[in-house]
Amino acid sequence: MNEKLKTEADVVVLGGGIFGLASAYFLCRFGKKVILIEKKDVGSGASGSNEAWVWLSSRKQAVLPFARLSQQFYANFEETFGMDVEYNNCGGYIVAESEEEMKLFKPWVQGRWNEGMIEMQLLDAADFHARLPQVSKHVVGATWNPLDGCVNSILVCVALKDAIKAQGGEVWTQTDVTAINLKGSRVHEVECSRGTIRTDVVVNATGSWAAQIGKLVNVDIPILPNRMTVLVSEPIAPFMDTVMMSATYVFEELAKAKKLEAIEAGEVEELEAGYVYTQLRKGNLLLGSTEDFVGYDNLVNFECPVAIAKCINDLTPPLRNKKVNIIRSFANFFPYTKDDLPVMGAVPGVEGFVMASGLNGGGMALGLGCGFTIAQQVAFRDSMIPIEPFSITRKSLY
Repeated sequence: MNEKLKTEADVVVLGGGIFGLASAYFLCRFGKKVILIEKKDVGSGASGSNEAWVWLSSRKQAVLPFARLSQQFYANFEETFGMDVEYNNCGGYIVAESEEEMKLFKPWVQGRWNEGMIEMQLLDAADFHARLPQVSKHVVGATWNPLDGCVNSILVCVALKDAIKAQGGEVWTQTDVTAINLKGSRVHEVECSRGTIRTDVVVNATGSWAAQIGKLVNVDIPILPNRMTVLVSEPIAPFMDTVMMSATYVFEELAKAKKLEAIEAGEVEELEAGYVYTQLRKGNLLLGSTEDFVGYDNLVNFECPVAIAKCINDLTPPLRNKKVNIIRSFANFFPYTKDDLPVMGAVPGVEGFVMASGLNGGGMALGLGCGFTIAQQVAFRDSMIPIEPFSITRKSLY
């Protein structure tokens, strides 16, 4: 029988998604001894099962600095990490399928401009269809943002894992955290299935499982798992070099908090479905998607692919006519917060316990910038981008 390890680290990062990996990598760069613990494999959660978007268009103003910082890292990613992660700054569209949605777009885009998203454009039907004739003629207009794009999210996670190791950090996969022991009110050590780590700092970057880790130190973390389902097609010839979503998502996001209240009251929630399109470099289409709150049930509900297929057929008839085969589907969890903002920074009452979760589908767009910022906070107790608006104590989180 193997004896369990006893070791120490300056920082233990929990979670092998992009937020945790980026935090660990930059902490290593800042001279810290880091051990990252992941219960499965890196990228096995939302960071490896998503639409592969680097999406800025509908991100809230508060997180745009993280998104723009992440873009800078992607622009130099291959040079920095030695791996081509298929980053494609192709631009993205949000399409309006009714005059009512188009009417809502006008003040929304003006608001985006006021918030600093000056790159966004509003296109009428003629301009849009001249650019993308593959899309159904019932679309009456769209927004266009040249900052949007896509990336191979699995490769991003692998590159960060390799970079952590190259910087002297450790990555423990297939490892369960069983306890976080305190000395007084301060983090003292982490117990896991591989052994015990003496440390003064734990970064909770476990995404949809952040609340479970919080229970280990008696902290209530209001992050819920939001199940997202996506279909993956066989490789096909280049179809549309863009990322695209329906306006349904933009305007239904505003009502999501009310939906959660209905769930808590025991009412049945209708399945939320909208159009999401990405084509990866190898030709596979990522098509989606549906969102629902079902706890930690990651089975693909039959209703989800049916709802997605209807959206795809309605908006891109050529795909229906081509009879593109779907080779698999997947469901995973985005870490949802009530105000759609991440939870970042120190947790009052538990010294050394740091939050880094709640990107809610924005991991590829925000994770590198957020991880860099958390690493600055832990290493230097300050950061280039202030994190006070993302504190676990903010009222809008509850």
